[in-house]
Amino acid sequence: MGLTLTQRKALAIVPKCTGLLSMIGSGIIIFDVLRTPKKRKQTYPRIMLAMSCFDFVTSFMYALSTWPIPADSGVLYASGATFSCTFQGFFIQLSLAAPMYNLCLAIYYMLVINYRWSDVKLSSIEKFIHPTILILSFGIAIAGLPLKIYNNANVWCWISNNPSDPDRPINGLDANDFRWAFYYAELWSIIVVVTAIMIAVVLSVVATEKKTSKYAANKVALSKTVKVQALFYVSAFYITWTFPTTLRILQTIEVQVPYAIFLCAVIFTPLQGFFNSIIYLRPRFLRYREMKRKKKLELAGGTVTKSASKYKGASQIERSQIDPAVVTGDGTSASQARDCSNDNEAEEEEEFQNENVDVEVALAEANRVEGRGEDDDLAAANVGEMSIRVIQKKKTTRLF
Repeated sequence: MGLTLTQRKALAIVPKCTGLLSMIGSGIIIFDVLRTPKKRKQTYPRIMLAMSCFDFVTSFMYALSTWPIPADSGVLYASGATFSCTFQGFFIQLSLAAPMYNLCLAIYYMLVINYRWSDVKLSSIEKFIHPTILILSFGIAIAGLPLKIYNNANVWCWISNNPSDPDRPINGLDANDFRWAFYYAELWSIIVVVTAIMIAVVLSVVATEKKTSKYAANKVALSKTVKVQALFYVSAFYITWTFPTTLRILQTIEVQVPYAIFLCAVIFTPLQGFFNSIIYLRPRFLRYREMKRKKKLELAGGTVTKSASKYKGASQIERSQIDPAVVTGDGTSASQARDCSNDNEAEEEEEFQNENVDVEVALAEANRVEGRGEDDDLAAANVGEMSIRVIQKKKTTRLF
């Protein structure tokens, strides 16, 4: 497919921008986990930390774009050599570790919410998860080195045919065969399993909410929160990998790939870390927005009360200058009201900063309602109400 100079520039420059965005997103998660000692002791943040470390490195490789490609290849902005191209291709192949950690994260939610595993029990298997992912991801990436499959792939270096003879297969196999065997087969197997797991988690939460709503006077729309988060969580996979997979399918069946597919592939492929950071920070943003909304309502309520006091007569206004309690109309002085408001603000700020409550455990406790007999209904109600109180207290706490 012949490309214009403008199109070639776009394919070379866009990954530098999207790769940088992903580096920033992954860096935020890494910093957030490392700066909090308690998070480093919990399973969920450690999984996010490991996944973000891989995302950060591979996003950097995507951001390099065409620079590591050998200078004599004729690719726009190429200024590297064979070694730099192999180096970049190796670490881009290593990006398979990030989807593996996403799979582990989905399994974590299922074990905590559906099967009520504690963080201590999760830690007992977590010590095997990290070595397994490292062995698999590095093993597959290292296997490509003696095969010499990391070559110029036009927009960056990855699995590609020998540039000196593009029509010659690698050890009897085409580059697309290696791409599917080394990457896309594993990737989409992970996506399918993650999708199935998240559906199971959502169904479990819906069932829990229905059970607890029989006893709770104030029904909490817990299923809606989890379903929205699950949708974002799974969508990040599809948004990132739909276009690259479409491109590979078209190449495999030897159909000319439209330029728009190429462009979308180089836009979305490096953005995995950026999407992860949005999902990671979304509950915090919702909590912050709710806190601001409550403050505005409190300020609006105070303004209405003060306006109403103006109609109580001049003598009362004069008294209010001496006794500010008259202004508030509730027997509380303005200074006391301000102090109370400041105390509330401090409490809300402290609540906003406190992210260490394991809401998944609260959901797991609510799940104990399942399978109980009628004799245990009262105890089940207490458990459900306890879980709901925790969630209500934390407003929109992080679920994913």
